[in-house]
Amino acid sequence: MKLVDLEIVHGLETPYPLQPSQNYVRLEGWAFILGQSKPCHVRLRVGSEIFEPSESVLRPDVGSRFPQEPHAASSGFVFVCYLPFGNHAGVLEVSGDSSKQWLPVKSMMIPVSSHPLMGQFEAAGVDGLITETVRLAGWCLHPEFAIDDVLVLMGNIAVPVDFGLERPDVAERFPDQPEARFAGFMTRENLPRGSGKVRLRVMTTCGRTYFLDPELDADLKQGAYAPPLPPPHMWKVPPADSLEISAAASTPIAAGPANILFILFGDFTSNSAYHVTALANALIEHGYDCVVAVPDHAETIEAQPTARFLGIEFSQLSNLCHFYSDGGGPAVTHVWTPRESVRHCWQDLKTLFATDLVIHLEDNEQELLRHHLTMTAGELAKLPPKELDARVPPYLSHPHRSREFLAEAKGVTTIIETLVSELPEGTPRLTFWPAATDDFKPLDRNESLRDKLGIPAKDTVIFYHGNVHGANTAEMVELYRAIDQLNISGSPTWLIRTGRETEEFRQLTKDLIVGHLINVGFVKRAKDLPILMSMADVFVQPGSPGAFNDFRFPSKLPEFFSIGRPVILPASNLGKQVEHGRDAFVLDEANADAIAEAVKSIREDPALSKRLAEGSQRFAAAHFSWQISAEKLAGFYQRHTRLTSPSARRRGAMEIVNAMYE
Repeated sequence: MKLVDLEIVHGLETPYPLQPSQNYVRLEGWAFILGQSKPCHVRLRVGSEIFEPSESVLRPDVGSRFPQEPHAASSGFVFVCYLPFGNHAGVLEVSGDSSKQWLPVKSMMIPVSSHPLMGQFEAAGVDGLITETVRLAGWCLHPEFAIDDVLVLMGNIAVPVDFGLERPDVAERFPDQPEARFAGFMTRENLPRGSGKVRLRVMTTCGRTYFLDPELDADLKQGAYAPPLPPPHMWKVPPADSLEISAAASTPIAAGPANILFILFGDFTSNSAYHVTALANALIEHGYDCVVAVPDHAETIEAQPTARFLGIEFSQLSNLCHFYSDGGGPAVTHVWTPRESVRHCWQDLKTLFATDLVIHLEDNEQELLRHHLTMTAGELAKLPPKELDARVPPYLSHPHRSREFLAEAKGVTTIIETLVSELPEGTPRLTFWPAATDDFKPLDRNESLRDKLGIPAKDTVIFYHGNVHGANTAEMVELYRAIDQLNISGSPTWLIRTGRETEEFRQLTKDLIVGHLINVGFVKRAKDLPILMSMADVFVQPGSPGAFNDFRFPSKLPEFFSIGRPVILPASNLGKQVEHGRDAFVLDEANADAIAEAVKSIREDPALSKRLAEGSQRFAAAHFSWQISAEKLAGFYQRHTRLTSPSARRRGAMEIVNAMYE
């Protein structure tokens, strides 16, 4: 019998897409070839490695389903395969001729998470508190990754350590780990004066960052002075394994009726990725099958710990049908912004799959390009086509090609209503606001954390999270100047912030709010950000109405409002929707002078502060909901694309799966 005549039947009990497991994958199901006189064999091929089943399982249910097949009841299998950290391309295969020829059953992406860091601090302090300046020692190692850098953190102070000290006791404890013998560390000097939580920060040669928490706090009145820790660089992550690119089909692959593909212009650490994660998770809850593609570094999906979808890279899109449970392509492809990298991706994708395009807008794209090129609209319009093409980078939108791209879409979604003015006449459109996850909720002021950072109870804390880039440098300088003014005028005010910044910004602000700035760098949004935000007395979004702010919706605003603090913002984007004095403190322009005066007004008037805090909570509860946005989005898809509602059977199955996430 020819291979093309063989019919393979199979089923998987392991939920797909596969969820990351620590250094292994477990795959359970059944598979065989119809009409075979001998029992079939199965195997799992992962890269160049071949795995045999860990267990063969009797499946009387499959035998009842295929009564004419004598070996159906013996077709069950369980694989437990130990794999290194990363994304792996795997293929389940079956043979009906005693393993002479193997046929593919299903291609799949196998995500594998890593081992945790191992280590400990030697005993120090009394009852978890260090009050005398000492040197700290201990050991650390990782079973998979080589360690590149080790620091002891005390609050926001970095204490250098010597790493690689000999530890025979650790080597004896872990005889299978060659690195264990030289896993010791010790601070180079006694701890400096200061206070805060003590942790060990470990960075590996592959760019991953781990923390070892000994449950120690320090409160040192004596000792040398040490400067605060500068904001860390973002981690570097290894690239994902790519599946072999399938040969292009002669006709586009048909869409699965409930399949959705999201395409991002950046990796999973971007603000946009938080939006897509929330929407995709909500759509999955309703029975849709979602995949999210990023240009590269799919491993950064660890920045989205709640993700229920499979994250892949652009290089793997040609095998997309293998990632959906029904084997079809996406019914709708929702791309995040019309930027060049995304547009090029769509040009390839539409030749492979019968899918409808929806484009999301979240910024004034042309204003971003003009700012990047430092050109006016008139100067940009005069550029010769070839020069314009050469000067538009992949991460921004082309003035002409983005319009053609938008005209191709079945519909457009926007983060704010003002962006619809840029759309072609008659284009279906939907506006939905971003929201905050359930981690962002009303929180009391975190006195304990403020105290550990040395912030007096009477001082004012302003919290701001987000990166500084070319387009918002000027308004962020205004925020720094406002806080500097408050301190000079006798109103002690701190800025606690997260995110990266440019060298230009560092130079512009190097002499501002010295001693009252704590920048903690990058933090995971859901886990750490609400805790840090709870130290704040006031949240401030700087800026002024204009071509940049009027066409955007800062993602941090729903999180500001959800925590329950007074929010100061300009009369632009959301500032045009809230009521001044009730929902927020709205300024004509949120520049340095206006911000400083607003902060003083709020801090000197407890009744106003209480009213604004309660108003921000009410506004958040009434207007920010990812579930509602996802329901609106699903309806929009069904009205304007080939996407249909999931079957009753699939919705019922998802109710069972959803219970696992509650």
